[in-house]
Amino acid sequence: MIEDSWAGVDLLAAVARGVIELASTDRSSAFRLPYPPSLQLALDQVVAAGLMQGLPVPVGVPGMLSWCRESALVEWPVTLPSGFLTGDARLIHPAAGEPTRTCAELASLGREDALEQKAEALLAGLAGACGMVERFAVCRDFLISRPVILRFDPVELLQPRVAQTWKLVKELYSPVPDRFLSEGLVYRCTGCLLLAKLTTEDGPWCEGDCPLRDRVLEPSHQPEKTLVLPLALRLLLALPGRTEQAIRSQFAEQAELIPLGLGVHRVTGDDGVPRAFQVHAPEQPVPAALRAAGTAARLAGGSLDIVVPDRLVERPGYRQAFDRAVPADARVRLVSVSQFTAPQPTGRPRRMHA
Repeated sequence: MIEDSWAGVDLLAAVARGVIELASTDRSSAFRLPYPPSLQLALDQVVAAGLMQGLPVPVGVPGMLSWCRESALVEWPVTLPSGFLTGDARLIHPAAGEPTRTCAELASLGREDALEQKAEALLAGLAGACGMVERFAVCRDFLISRPVILRFDPVELLQPRVAQTWKLVKELYSPVPDRFLSEGLVYRCTGCLLLAKLTTEDGPWCEGDCPLRDRVLEPSHQPEKTLVLPLALRLLLALPGRTEQAIRSQFAEQAELIPLGLGVHRVTGDDGVPRAFQVHAPEQPVPAALRAAGTAARLAGGSLDIVVPDRLVERPGYRQAFDRAVPADARVRLVSVSQFTAPQPTGRPRRMHA
């Protein structure tokens, strides 16, 4: 196996980026030739790693895609830092055939073409077009609330209250990929508001991996009128963004949005100490900790709370893995939604720093 465990992380991140690039094509079949150069290069690296150690290797890109779908990443011929990924992590969902959230999180690590950096670049462009932070905040909330516009209605979006916002964000939307069509229908999950598939081997599936009880699918009978944000914005902005909006709604005053990366907000508690926070919904705590440390380093001093849904923090070993992965000099703290929104000891509502 690869001697350098961080080289193993880089290799899996390269494969993840290749899978994301393949899934982002507009072709009717995601597996139609030609394959993206990034995926072919990642295959060459995986094959070289396996041959050096006399281990099985995938046969061509189709074989590697089968590995992504059928094999847990801990079974690949790479060495990873201890506890870097959960034992069942895959890059492609075995039933839906779509990139997993783990795939998106790995694709967000490393080089300049990382998925998170692409999402940040799109938001930075939007922020520049908006000019004012307040206008950007409105547009950002629009994207969070509408990652999938199931039935595009120009009359609704040209009303005075949303017309300016739509003018600024409309170029971020594109038609739904053909592979999401099933018998002339396209589906959206009412839980996460992301794309979904009605029938798989495991039942209904959605991009947000909602609990089964929340996985209610809403169809569109006119898929040609369905518009979607890029996968990077769907998974890295809109998915955690719904939790972020719920948190912000609990406070009396408007939060201060710092247009940094995917967006950071600042709050001030009753003790008068301001604190920055960012909401995430990561499947993998270790990559999340590394990304959080990078965001904290870009802040002008202070600490950063990473707020994560309770059901993730409550997974066995999740918090411990995150805390171990945070670099010693990074002022980052993992906080559950319940912890972050709990009333202050004084009983007074927490104030928002605007």
